[in-house]
Amino acid sequence: MEMSKKKLKVYCETSFFSYLTGRATTREPVASWQAASRQWWEAVRPSCDLFISRYVIMEAEKGNAEQVSRRMEVIRGIPELDAGQEKIEEVAKSLILEHALPENEVTDAYHIATAAFFGMDVLLTWNCRHMANEFTLPKTYGVLRDAGLKCPVIITPKRYMEDASHDE
Repeated sequence: MEMSKKKLKVYCETSFFSYLTGRATTREPVASWQAASRQWWEAVRPSCDLFISRYVIMEAEKGNAEQVSRRMEVIRGIPELDAGQEKIEEVAKSLILEHALPENEVTDAYHIATAAFFGMDVLLTWNCRHMANEFTLPKTYGVLRDAGLKCPVIITPKRYMEDASHDE
């Protein structure tokens, strides 16, 4: 009897959708990030359960009207997690207070706290400055563990696919 593989729960942060739907460019590294986002969307997405939060929607609704429309079209239908939980606010504040994230990156803290609160396996992002950053991740994971939450793997689509190819 073949056992079915459990689908990973993936929280997609706004930067992923921005690169997925952005105007095509040849400018690097943006072009490679766009290509990796499209590749992940086509090849990996079907094997995952995707989730977003109101923070993704709030960020996706900002900017150029054409780009907003493209992002919102892709986001439509992805389940939205109820990010209005008190524990999420507490954890987001702790991420800032413990210097896991800069104090002006409150929305990033809410993305991480939401993904952790809902037990996501993965937080997919292109934000390597504050989120998928090997130097800040230990502090982020420490705050989440101290709060009693499961730590999602915070990773870029490119790295996700590179790491997944080792499992085959």
